[in-house]
Amino acid sequence: MKQNLFLIAIIFLAVSCKKATSLYDVHEVDCVNKSEVTIKGVPVSVELPLDIRDIAVCDSFLIVTGHDDDARMSVYSSDWKYLGRYCFIGRARNEFLHDPGMVSGQILRGKDGHALIPLKDGLECVRVVDLQRSLEAGRTVISNECSYKPYKEAVIEEEFGTVTARNDINFVFIDNDIRHQFEWCRPMLMNGTVRIDPYYAVMNDTTVVRNVSTLSLFNEEQFKFIHGDLFKHPSRNLVIFPLNYIDYILMIDVDNDRITAIHQQGSLSFDDQLPYVDFTTTHFGQAVCTESYFMVLYCAGDINKDASESKDVKPELMFFDWEGNFIRSVILDTRVYRIAFDEKKQILYGVDSDNDRIISFDLSSVMTDTNDSNS
Repeated sequence: MKQNLFLIAIIFLAVSCKKATSLYDVHEVDCVNKSEVTIKGVPVSVELPLDIRDIAVCDSFLIVTGHDDDARMSVYSSDWKYLGRYCFIGRARNEFLHDPGMVSGQILRGKDGHALIPLKDGLECVRVVDLQRSLEAGRTVISNECSYKPYKEAVIEEEFGTVTARNDINFVFIDNDIRHQFEWCRPMLMNGTVRIDPYYAVMNDTTVVRNVSTLSLFNEEQFKFIHGDLFKHPSRNLVIFPLNYIDYILMIDVDNDRITAIHQQGSLSFDDQLPYVDFTTTHFGQAVCTESYFMVLYCAGDINKDASESKDVKPELMFFDWEGNFIRSVILDTRVYRIAFDEKKQILYGVDSDNDRIISFDLSSVMTDTNDSNS
């Protein structure tokens, strides 16, 4: 009898390990291979900065960042008329020591309504460019800056000193305030040793104000799949986290400390026994958020099964509402890795993955159906 009970316990344990119960809500959708329309891209025919890093659309302006010591940020009108070059390399308060990185394309607003562009200068500083005042003054005008210090960081002792590791920490600004951040950290591994346990935190001037978790939602094997960038709703404290190597989009309601997930039904799940991570195939990629919906790139569909080179990959652009419902998708005929969307002109811009250029995609033919589905 004891042997039988022991055998039953072993079987139950094995089944439990293979099919664990999710600790967050999962919204099953059918979104892969649903694209019926291909949108042809048109290269933007203006002189652009060298080594384009990112692009954003703000009001009637197009913002392009690149590796250029004379101007790390260039500004254009919506019809690509050149307006000015900003963010010079240097040590002055309105200059940058490093290539500035955009914070997930976030645009903040000042009390005067001015668009504020937060740019990361290396790992420790965020400088906010006042776009309107910079255009008026003809120079870079910094409205605010803060020293960024994460909730946790790994300090690694090395032969010639210590190294601070932050490469697995992502953050976005909440409440329209650069001092108020939502931060997500994957487990930080150094030489096979976990130096920082996974967590998420809401920070205010580097002080934890709410909701810190060790993220018991995922185990060590599952965390290997947790790669991607954070993107935030334009006005609400809702954050999406499209995963690069599995068919999930995590959705975080920061104010209510709630995580849900969009998952392609029938595909590999976190409740399954996960195989190795295929780092050669990207599932979800960059995203753009609007008030009503968000759009995200996806490259693991059947259309790319026989793509032998990256230039042959054609991404799908998927639309979801903020309830996690799939709206529709289209195919882009050029692979892009950074995207921005002009809602007024209904044009998507993307940085070409294989050439140093920007591609425009006219979405006006599909946006009417998208807006109707989301109304």
